[in-house]
Amino acid sequence: MLTFRDDDFKDQIESDTGLRPRWAPESFPEPEADVRQSIARVESDPFLLHSTAVRGFVYDVSTGELREVQREK
Repeated sequence: MLTFRDDDFKDQIESDTGLRPRWAPESFPEPEADVRQSIARVESDPFLLHSTAVRGFVYDVSTGELREVQREK
């Protein structure tokens, strides 16, 4: 989702099919920032026990590398 922007994607779909998607593909230019935001969202959930470990990772499709993303301090 790093290789396109939402509007570009929708434009291409519309060009190919004549229909513009009403849903958002939810692309993100910075995977680490998106994972940090997700970690914060999960950790702030009142139904999650405070002792539950929450971790996030980014998978690099070109190298096969899995990188752990550290939460914001």
